[in-house]
Amino acid sequence: MQTLRNLIFSVGAAIAGTKIVRAVSDLEFDDVLAPIGLSRRRSHIVSDVALLSAGMVLGGAVALIFAPMSGRETRQRIASKADELGDAAAQKLRDIRDEVRPRLGNSHMSESNA
Repeated sequence: MQTLRNLIFSVGAAIAGTKIVRAVSDLEFDDVLAPIGLSRRRSHIVSDVALLSAGMVLGGAVALIFAPMSGRETRQRIASKADELGDAAAQKLRDIRDEVRPRLGNSHMSESNA
């Protein structure tokens, strides 16, 4: 019974030892420095651009799948809304011009009388 227990402990110690050796051999310099806040700076530009690109592709695919209207209908709707906004902006400019013009005319007259 004692030898069986020793054998089991030996096998367990061997397994634990190999796991510890693997963990230690996989350590890199930054893994040691990171817990104390001294890791080296690495450029993440490539990974950031890759993630951004993947997000754009995924977002475009989801938008196409869940779009409520066809492309033609969407373009027509965008064009009509743009026309409406353009007309509203032009009307607002006309209103402002009509409101400001009399005030400018009065100030020019008062300056010429002075």
